[in-house]
This record gives sequence, structure tokens and C-alpha cells, in this order.
Amino acid sequence: MSPIKRPRLSAVTAHPGFLLALTFINGQRVTVDLNRDIHTYPGLDPLLDPEVFATARMDDDGWSVEWLAPDIQIGADTLYIDAFSASNPNPHPA
Repeated sequence: MSPIKRPRLSAVTAHPGFLLALTFINGQRVTVDLNRDIHTYPGLDPLLDPEVFATARMDDDGWSVEWLAPDIQIGADTLYIDAFSASNPNPHPA
């Protein structure tokens, strides 16, 4: 059995409305809507400021998206799961 490879980013672009356009190293492109999470989790409150959200960048190795000023990181694996669970709310039907 081959090992599972963790998702890794090659590009990140923040868009208005708390959207992140992500490109993974395998070429997959997705857009993740963080609106609900940013309004739900107090630790993400600094990202409610559109100017702060717009500063999203990929970390040096592509393992996360980060916002330097408020010191917030979200892992590429978390974003990958969020992207595909949003497009398929029941990926493992019984």
C-alpha cells in the first residue's frame, strides 16, 4: 500500500467575502469559503477585517495558509478537507 500524501499548497489568493483560492502541488484548484468559520470561531476574529483577511499567504513550504499580523495559520490539509466536504456534504454514504 502506498503512503497517503498530505495536501500541500503551491499558491493562495484571498478574495472578498472570505474566500481563498487555493492551488495544490498536484494542480488541483479549489475555492474555500471561510465565511462561516470566521464568524463562528473567536480565534479567527481578526480575519473579520477584510484588510487583514486580504493578507493571506502561503507559508514557505506550502503546508499552511497564514496571516502574519494576527499570527493565524490554517493547515493545507484542513483546507483541502473543507473544500471537498463543502462540495460533497456526504462523501462516504452508508
